[in-house]
Amino acid sequence: MLETLTGEKKEKLAQYHREHQKERLTAAYQEIGDMTYEYSADIGLAYASPVRGVWNIVHIATLVPGGHQVFVCPTSCLRGVVLTTAEMGRMDKMSTITVGEENILEGDMEEMLQHGVERIIRELPEKPRMMMIFTSCIHHFMAVNYQRVYRILAQEFPDIDFVDCYMDPIMRRTSPVVPSLWRQMHRVLRFTQEKNPGQVNYLGNCFPHTGEYCDLTAHLEKNGIRHLEANSCKDYEEFLSMAESSVNFLFHATGMAAAKDLSVRQKQPYLKLRPGYSYQEFDEDLAIASDMLKIPAPSSEELERAQQITEAKVREAQAEIGSIPISIDYTAVDCPLELALYLLHHGFQVESVMVDHFTEGEEIFRQLQAEAPKLRIYETYGWNIRKMPRGHEGKILCIGQKSAYFMDSDYFVNEVENAGMYGYLGIQRLMDLMLDAFRNPKPMKDLVQIKGWECGHCE
Repeated sequence: MLETLTGEKKEKLAQYHREHQKERLTAAYQEIGDMTYEYSADIGLAYASPVRGVWNIVHIATLVPGGHQVFVCPTSCLRGVVLTTAEMGRMDKMSTITVGEENILEGDMEEMLQHGVERIIRELPEKPRMMMIFTSCIHHFMAVNYQRVYRILAQEFPDIDFVDCYMDPIMRRTSPVVPSLWRQMHRVLRFTQEKNPGQVNYLGNCFPHTGEYCDLTAHLEKNGIRHLEANSCKDYEEFLSMAESSVNFLFHATGMAAAKDLSVRQKQPYLKLRPGYSYQEFDEDLAIASDMLKIPAPSSEELERAQQITEAKVREAQAEIGSIPISIDYTAVDCPLELALYLLHHGFQVESVMVDHFTEGEEIFRQLQAEAPKLRIYETYGWNIRKMPRGHEGKILCIGQKSAYFMDSDYFVNEVENAGMYGYLGIQRLMDLMLDAFRNPKPMKDLVQIKGWECGHCE
């Protein structure tokens, strides 16, 4: 059409396209002062960046010692999970059963599932203790009675726990696969009436919460209480002993389905600790946890000392980082808006947050609107972010892989899902990571392509 126009009309149309192209590029972000709390990135036409550090169901299931995964899917679905497992070097932990068109036409989906799993068990060099069988969307469409198959397999192999797991993206809103998997992984815990007051569980964590970076763990260790979590159990028997724990703690919302399920089946109370940056909430949650375990809560002197050390560490980091702009993304921390507010209150220059919908309290959103109305909110799944100008004028410090990728910065904190940090000790650790990122650039384009960042500890 442009070639058929001449003169002034052609120039006006070209000018229109130039102006609107600029609008489309800058529309990758909004200023928080112009937004509503109900914001959610458009999930119609979406953009998937090459940032791959966040864990998926393959990485998480590999945490179970003595466990083996079986994915029962069409070839196109299997491609991703096979590549993920191969990248980890853990093909010994995973098998596949391919669903083909002939299985749908012949109606033998249940027989194929049963005989396929039987063959896998016979051919494995060592019999697994748990079989996590992942069925896919096609099984729901075909109304496959996979529970009947699992009952048959359990009778045939009574020394193996069979767990129904799901890889069904069609259910991602009503039953997201990651929370569902955490729940299913812990379904094997057998009910025990007697609980051990000196043992607790952590649920839903990809990364170990050591006493070095987590206030709760340090407090438990001080009082002689051990904690178990899937990523730190040395064998399947220890994993099963999580049934004996007196309380379940979780740091991420993805562990809530497991906590609720265990509270009913195992009669284990649970507490979700708030993963933000409020000193008051840290103190309150530690007091609640202590009361649940009948141990002394940290004294006011201990809490005041922890706050003083944290504030000193923050001042040290801010003095060196100075006015360098900072970008935060939601893959690095659970509460990116609250972290932005915390850093702004301590003199850091937070320029942007990358998040696709708001999950934090509305009061945090309103406070940022009032105090930093120019804060940029990028929607990382928005179609137009694909064409946003990469790079940044001058140096920018990024917290998280997506911020580093979209800002094209080698100065970034390379972490996902809080990386086991919580409380005062967690903030202190974050300041150390920010200083290291500020001083030492990393090969961003190489690092963000590593799928399931630091999942190697599950080996």
